[in-house]
Amino acid sequence: MNFFRSNGIGALTLFGFAMVAFARTSYAATPPEQHDAAAVNEALTEINDRFKNVDVQIITWPEELLKNLGNLKELAFMAIPERKTSGKLPLVIALHGGGGKTMNLAMQLSRSSQVKGLALAELAGKDLILLDPNSSDSWDPNTLDRMLDYVLDTYDEIDKNRVYVMGHSMGGRGTWDWILQSAHRFAAAAPCGFGAGTNPNGIEKLINLPIWGMVGGEDGDNVAGIQAMMDNLRTAGNPHVRHTAFPCANHSKGNAAVFSSVELIDWMLSFSLSE
Repeated sequence: MNFFRSNGIGALTLFGFAMVAFARTSYAATPPEQHDAAAVNEALTEINDRFKNVDVQIITWPEELLKNLGNLKELAFMAIPERKTSGKLPLVIALHGGGGKTMNLAMQLSRSSQVKGLALAELAGKDLILLDPNSSDSWDPNTLDRMLDYVLDTYDEIDKNRVYVMGHSMGGRGTWDWILQSAHRFAAAAPCGFGAGTNPNGIEKLINLPIWGMVGGEDGDNVAGIQAMMDNLRTAGNPHVRHTAFPCANHSKGNAAVFSSVELIDWMLSFSLSE
């Protein structure tokens, strides 16, 4: 497997975006209408000039797929290793919080490179692919499943036994809802920074899924919510539960702590569906 910059995989330009195509990949989409192409390109160039460990690419969902992706925006962000690599790579999916619903895509791209998924991929510097989808409303497990089906069918480079999901705030809620529906798809998950842990309904579906819940220690009701979620998982019999409350961290600082936790990435990558 060879990525762009490694061995001749070329750049595919659509609607002003420098998109990298993996082997066998083709894209079909209508011109974007919800964003400023120049602003996204400018943000992308700045990020890739700054980042040293990963290349950030723009993914445009094909038109026919986008019709079935509900509130997902037409663009997603992907980080791939800068250095040449071989063999299949794990996939980490990072779900953004509620602030991203109304941000334009250039702002979302810049924010992800600072305190969200792209920032964590660069900081970790691991051999992995990170996918950062974007939504204009709350995350829907059904559309996320359709998105993941497409990604796994399109990118042979991804190890289907090593798919992980994480998120904070609305992204934490989206992670929780998604794993409750489709736990079998993931090797580990990190639902963080939200307060829905008091209801254990359906939690028996998660007893075999490693889960690490994180929250800012001064993040209001979310602190008790994450604690209850972890307690319920342990009571249900899940042997791979971890819990972190970051001292003196409010909601935004809790987010920053989650998306700077290389330890979390190392922990998730230690699990595989094949084991």
